[in-house]
Amino acid sequence: MSQESTGDPPIQIPKPNISQNPTHKVLYSTETVTLHCKVPKGASELQYDWYKDSAKLEPDHQSSINVRDGGIYECMAKNGSSESEKSDSYTVTLQALPEAKVQSDWTEAFPGEKVSLQCVIPESENWTYMWFRGSEPIVSSDETSIKDNTLTLSVKSSHGGEYTCQAELKDRTVKTAKSESYPLTVHDNTPKPDIRKDQWFDPFYTGEKVQLDCNMAGDGWKYDWYKDSETLITDPTYIIHSASPSNTGGYHCTAKRGDFSVDSETLQVRVQALPEAKVQSDWTEAFLGEKVSLQCVIRETENWTYMWFKGSDKIDHSDETSIKDNTLTLSVKSSHGGEYTCQAELKDRTVKTAKSKSYPLTVHDKTPKPDIRKDQWFDPFYTGEKIQLDCNMAGDGWKYDWYKDSETLITDPTYIIHSTSPSDTGVYHCKAKRGDFSVDSETLQVRVQALPEAQVKSDWTEAFPGEKVSLQCVIRETENWTYMWFKGSDKIDHSDETSIKDNTLTLSVKSSHGGEYTCQAKLKDRTVKTAKSESHPLTVHGSKPTVVLKQDPSYQEIYTGEEVKLTCSIEQKTSNWEYKWQKDSEKVNGHTYTISNATLDHNGEYTCTITRREMTYTKSTKLNIREPPRPKLSINSQWKTFYPNEKVTLKCSIDGDSSKWGYEWFKDGPQLSGDKDISFSGNTLTIRSANAIHSGQYTCRGKHHTRTPVTTRQAEALKLDIHDKTPKPDIRKDQWFEPFYTGEKIQLGCYMPGDGWMYDWYKDSETLITDPTYIIHSTSPSDTGVYHCKAKRGDFSVDSETLQVRVQALPEAQVKSDWTEAFPGEKVSLQCVIRETENWTYMWFKGSDKIDHSDETSIKDNTLTLSVKSSHGGEYTCQAKLKDRTVKTAKSKSHPLTVHGSKPTVVFKQDPSYQEIYTGEEVKLTCSIEQKTSNWEYKWQKDSEKVNGHTYTISNATLDHNGEYTCTITRREMTYTKSTTLNIREPPRPTLSIDSQWKTFYPNEKVTLKCSIDGDSSKWGYEWFRNGTRLSGDEDISFSSNKLSIRSAKASHSRQYTCRGKHLKRTPVTTRQAEALKLHIHVDTPKPHIRKYHWFDFFYTEEKVQLGCNMSGDGWEYHWYKGSKLLISNPNHTINSASLSDTGVYHCTAKRADFSVNSESLQVQVGARPPAVLSLETELSDIMSGNILTLRCNVSDGRQWSYAWFENKQRLNGSSDMCKVTATEETIKSEFKCQGIRTERPLYSALSEGFTANNIILKRKILLAISGCVVCCIVFMIIGCLVLRITRKPEGKETVPEDLFFSMADSKKQTASPLEEYMDNSPTEMEVCEEKEDLLTDHVSDVHVDDVIKDEDSPAAEANGLTSFKGL
Repeated sequence: MSQESTGDPPIQIPKPNISQNPTHKVLYSTETVTLHCKVPKGASELQYDWYKDSAKLEPDHQSSINVRDGGIYECMAKNGSSESEKSDSYTVTLQALPEAKVQSDWTEAFPGEKVSLQCVIPESENWTYMWFRGSEPIVSSDETSIKDNTLTLSVKSSHGGEYTCQAELKDRTVKTAKSESYPLTVHDNTPKPDIRKDQWFDPFYTGEKVQLDCNMAGDGWKYDWYKDSETLITDPTYIIHSASPSNTGGYHCTAKRGDFSVDSETLQVRVQALPEAKVQSDWTEAFLGEKVSLQCVIRETENWTYMWFKGSDKIDHSDETSIKDNTLTLSVKSSHGGEYTCQAELKDRTVKTAKSKSYPLTVHDKTPKPDIRKDQWFDPFYTGEKIQLDCNMAGDGWKYDWYKDSETLITDPTYIIHSTSPSDTGVYHCKAKRGDFSVDSETLQVRVQALPEAQVKSDWTEAFPGEKVSLQCVIRETENWTYMWFKGSDKIDHSDETSIKDNTLTLSVKSSHGGEYTCQAKLKDRTVKTAKSESHPLTVHGSKPTVVLKQDPSYQEIYTGEEVKLTCSIEQKTSNWEYKWQKDSEKVNGHTYTISNATLDHNGEYTCTITRREMTYTKSTKLNIREPPRPKLSINSQWKTFYPNEKVTLKCSIDGDSSKWGYEWFKDGPQLSGDKDISFSGNTLTIRSANAIHSGQYTCRGKHHTRTPVTTRQAEALKLDIHDKTPKPDIRKDQWFEPFYTGEKIQLGCYMPGDGWMYDWYKDSETLITDPTYIIHSTSPSDTGVYHCKAKRGDFSVDSETLQVRVQALPEAQVKSDWTEAFPGEKVSLQCVIRETENWTYMWFKGSDKIDHSDETSIKDNTLTLSVKSSHGGEYTCQAKLKDRTVKTAKSKSHPLTVHGSKPTVVFKQDPSYQEIYTGEEVKLTCSIEQKTSNWEYKWQKDSEKVNGHTYTISNATLDHNGEYTCTITRREMTYTKSTTLNIREPPRPTLSIDSQWKTFYPNEKVTLKCSIDGDSSKWGYEWFRNGTRLSGDEDISFSSNKLSIRSAKASHSRQYTCRGKHLKRTPVTTRQAEALKLHIHVDTPKPHIRKYHWFDFFYTEEKVQLGCNMSGDGWEYHWYKGSKLLISNPNHTINSASLSDTGVYHCTAKRADFSVNSESLQVQVGARPPAVLSLETELSDIMSGNILTLRCNVSDGRQWSYAWFENKQRLNGSSDMCKVTATEETIKSEFKCQGIRTERPLYSALSEGFTANNIILKRKILLAISGCVVCCIVFMIIGCLVLRITRKPEGKETVPEDLFFSMADSKKQTASPLEEYMDNSPTEMEVCEEKEDLLTDHVSDVHVDDVIKDEDSPAAEANGLTSFKGL
């Protein structure tokens, strides 16, 4: 320390300390810091010096200084010459202000949402925050809440814009710059979520899939689904995999984001059960040939298609089985009998109804004729008698028409003539009709008259061979006659040619059948015979009738619009023929067919049919109708276009005899007439001097001279083009050059548009030749000059433009080059120089040998480039030739070239030498020369990148390094290159998959994930990741090779999984991660869904029970159990015909791999059908009147029933509970059964026990007869006994009991009745009574032992327990 010269004693100043105000941990560059230099013990009158980074600051000697820069500060206190020590250093650190940043998940929002933005500062001091939208500061309010560093917006449409924030330290002047702006888009309106339907139908049917999707613009939305007011799931998609009617309702979704939510529109989903198909028809039985229609009826009106089945076989559309819409129409064949069902399917959907209930159709193999019955039939009938005829046909729906001969009488099942007369004589038959189908009965001859003479009757007196002629032998009486026929005196026997039926002789006429015919009648079983009838003549023509056809007019071709008549006649003299003309489906009666106005539609074949009875002859003719021939219009010259003043001639031509036609001409539509320029002659039109006004569309038509209404169509229009101006001929040059060289060929052509031109050629003013082409085969300079041509046609000519031709001598060729020697592999260039600049090609020669272009000797333009070989040394010359011309120069003077030894050898190396380099690896390429040589320059090149030096190094390979690398070595002009290809690719990306068919799993299932890398997978190890974090094994998860196994899956295992490969040898090489796979493990394991089709609380026997089992997901097998017994392995279990043994508890098991789940159990209850009871309820009057059995069927379960009856298993008509059967030999042996039927379940009852009548009718009649006799005997006996008792009463005997009546049963039990005792006491007087009693006893005994009585005493033995004699 120093001391001043004053001599004052020095002052001891303590070491000062530096303090800071304010004392913040962090100081920012914008702040000012105050440092204080404090001396302990409060020394006064001190001055202070301050130092920064050891450098003294400018003195102001204050104890405090304001600091704006960071550094190391020190201070020293002074008083006069006394100084303290420097204080300890004090470091001031100032740091740059942190940047504020707006962070948020929100970039867009809808009005009403709450959006949060955070202002983030990396420092943790006590900051306050300011917010701005655009340049406007934001004040905290209900809509814009600011808390700490967070701005919360209750969004309105005005809130859209750019947001920034700024932070300020509390109690300090530190303020950050504004953050970068953060955009927020606010939508004007809040749209409703878009609810989408995949394959939408209204309605859906049971079992269909319904898929609804909910979508809202923007990110971060969650979606809740509702049915009516019931919450369903939270997911963007709601799927009903198998719809049922319970799924019907209004569906909507709610999009939620934060506290904000928006409801979609409501979507109505309607699901209904599949409708039932039902077969409806009026037909239950049919005959062959009838048309039967069955309809498949569905109550719904959608677009159904229909399938038909007979039994289990599907019916296809054919000529016999027509299917249109819902109707099956059968053209009935015997094979069509059976049970029919139908099934409906919705178009373009998988909806299919169950098959309908079967509908039976019985087809009779043979079509019987109607049964015509006669009531009280006599033959003959006499005047005034009643005749009744009945017609009957098996089946329902028949109507009956009655005919007498060919006359229609009435429509009724019965035809009655209440009082006959001779006019009723005739042949009767009936016809049964049903729809379009009809069947004739046999004919029935009715005759009402006295015994007549035999008489031959017939309309036939002449006939042609082949006709059928009928002759009748008519008798006035109606007895049962037989008939004989005679030709001349010879009797006619029945044969194929002479058919005799009843009183009719039918001749299949032959030429030998001409002659006189007589007949004779004889009553069957009687000797009555008529005399022969008068003879009936029959003439037989020699051959069949000759049909003659005529056409008027008889032209071979008829033109459209003309009239034509066709006439049909028979050449022979004959009568009673009917004439009919036919073309296609049109028919006209009569001899003549007239066409008033022929058209092309009348073309074709016309057939005349002549008919007499069954004999028909036809003859056809063809009518050829065509339109009149269409003229052809042409120009009568070689050329088709014309120039002003040329003559034009048009010709109208008609094929054939043109002299038959006149002609009319038309221009642009209207008909033409002659004028000063246009004239007509025959079929030509002439324009004497053409002008442009004559241009236009011309046509013509022909008009027939003799067939006046006939005119042709107009000819196809011809456009006549008359040019306004006459062009000059076009002079053309073939291979034109400027100049030509000596010896070349010059060819000039002259062309004028149009045809018929001739051309003259001129050089200067000299005429050369007349030809379209002028050729100079070998030019010389004397051919230089001016050329032109002249085009001539008729009297008309035009000159072309002139053409200058220049011819000169050939130039000389010369070789030029800087090369006189080279090394093999170098490229040497020689040029062939011509003073002219035309398009020359060049030929090169080495010695006398021509050099061809090759890889070693390249010739381009006038340059020969040699890729030098040792053989290339020698003398070179060239020659030039003009391209596409025959001009060739003389050879040039020779040029020498010397070639040295061999070329250098270039060597490549790659390190490492793998065929493929993976990205990230290092690789080096080296280029060198094998021989010892020097002064070479090396250059590597890939694409546009060039590197000098031997070695090319790639430190970190990328895909951009793929490609070809070329090393170039150069010495002087000699350059050698060699290339190699570097193949760089990314390590293969693994593929992650689930090692099973199914992709979703349930708790406790085993899950295996497989990580696959194409190629040799043994080179790779594998790493596994879940939700981004690398996985390690635990009690549930294990790894093996490229597989990850979860031994027992849990919901917690549901995550995003991925994997990657790591090369086992090339250590830095790892693959990219595989595409993430989301593994979904359900929280709960659902039970399989067991489905019931057409389900009832209980089923009746023979009904179909169908169960289905379904488990969500793939890969399931299904096993069905009844109780614990395994039934089948199938998704569906069907009992086609239920029985009582099928009652039980059913369930199914869904199984995949080692995992299985049982469904809920389902109770199936099968009950017996209600029994049908068949009883015999035959009245006594029925038995006595007509051997009729009355059967009754009853199902007594309280329901309304109709009934079906069966005889020997064949169903009978009717649906009543009563069935009356007439006892015949067949019916008493038949078995009868019945069954209840109805339209609701149960559709039918059980079949009743069978009933067989046997001989019950006969037995009961015998029983009644015997019973009657017994009753009569008893009555007579009682009366006799009473008389005896009154007249002779014995003495000393007991009084006879008052009750003398006893039963038949008592008669057998008693040893002696009172009556017997009475009669025993009077043997003489009571003899007759005893005899009668014996008779009675015998009868009573007979009643009890007779078989008939035995049958009746035990009716169950024969009549199956049925009761009889109702009312007795």
